[in-house]
Amino acid sequence: MKTIFLSLLAAGAVVAISAAPSTIGTVRSVGDFRVDGSVVRGNSTIFDGDVIETAASRSVVQLNSVQLTLAPESRAKIYSDRTVLEKGTGMLRESAGHVFEADELRIAPAAKDSVLQVDVKSTSHISVYAFAGSAQVRNSSGLLIASLNPGMALEFDTPGQGGGNTAVTITGMVTTKDGIFFMKDQTTNVIAQIKGMNKDLFKLVGKRTEITGSIIPDATPVAPATEVVAIVKSRILGGALPAAAATAGAAGAVGAAVGLSTAATVAIVGGVAVGGTIGGLAAAGTFHSSSASPQ
Repeated sequence: MKTIFLSLLAAGAVVAISAAPSTIGTVRSVGDFRVDGSVVRGNSTIFDGDVIETAASRSVVQLNSVQLTLAPESRAKIYSDRTVLEKGTGMLRESAGHVFEADELRIAPAAKDSVLQVDVKSTSHISVYAFAGSAQVRNSSGLLIASLNPGMALEFDTPGQGGGNTAVTITGMVTTKDGIFFMKDQTTNVIAQIKGMNKDLFKLVGKRTEITGSIIPDATPVAPATEVVAIVKSRILGGALPAAAATAGAAGAVGAAVGLSTAATVAIVGGVAVGGTIGGLAAAGTFHSSSASPQ
């Protein structure tokens, strides 16, 4: 009888251990911060879905090969595979497929060891900066709306349109290959396959053009395009494409466009202007090693 009782105790302990949630990483700071509403100072373990809120100091979250820094006065919900930034600024360095979510946007590194910054200025005004490496920005329906090269910054306005609106405006150079027409948006770097009357499209080839149209649902684009757009109207603009417009050294706003975006109005901004914190988190040595102390 005693043996049976001990066996039942052991079995119960195994069940309890297996049911206990496992940690996904740690968070540390030199000041106070909150984890699910509880004030913490120094460091803490975190679990899937924990909400981290910073105060006067920044906090550094370590999730295996993913390192996330939250600036002061920021709030984010942390999962093993994604971070939902609800307020403030987050900076991410990773090589394991971690994704930033902010309102309707899904921001994913597109290169190993990318360093990205996301700044939630309001519930519908979000900035994304590729400090190192590249990034892809998609809406909540998975539609690619921007591709950021290293040193590129974009601002997004997400007025809660969701993924249902398929109207787009694209500005870029029209090209053709094997009778198929393409256009790369000069603001977002997204490539669309465009369709219309071929005799009209041939007149646009090699010219800087603005087209307005709509994305064809469920259409399969020919590579390297990611969407198929049916043209409603077009306008030849002339002039050369602004090759250096999307670099970190660009000063101030450089035009505006709705670049293959069904949920975001996009404008290029200068690299040092996004949220006023670009370079600040990195300059403090945040990403030099996982053991570096936050400041």
